[in-house]
Amino acid sequence: MKPLLLAALLLALTPTADAQRGRFGIGGQIGEPTGVTLKFGTGRGAIDMAAGWDLSSDHIFVQGHYLLSERGFPGGSGLGYFYGPGVFVAATDDNAAFGLSFNAGINVYAGPLEFFGQVTPRLQLVDDTDFDLGAALGLRFYP
Repeated sequence: MKPLLLAALLLALTPTADAQRGRFGIGGQIGEPTGVTLKFGTGRGAIDMAAGWDLSSDHIFVQGHYLLSERGFPGGSGLGYFYGPGVFVAATDDNAAFGLSFNAGINVYAGPLEFFGQVTPRLQLVDDTDFDLGAALGLRFYP
């Protein structure tokens, strides 16, 4: 009985290509930063945000990007790309940083799920001037 119930549950949760996505996605990402990711909307004009922590030091990191484009690659493979400018804020117990960033990556939607990989060059402007590169792999669910 348990294997049959588990199989039915897995079939019910398996996304289909025809499933409708909501306009709000929530999930997680691993990388720089590791944490929670939110996305409001899809396509041009979507807002992509992440809040997390750096596992190598004690600091909180928040970034947000306005997507100038989110399109699929030609050929109908389902694989797409996105890019857009943004800002970030990082804070530790005794220090805070602020700067500009740019987010670019690839994604694929599978029903209510989005799988993505991204690269984020960052230019720190406040407290110090510095350049950094972040990257992450993640998953979002669109209820």
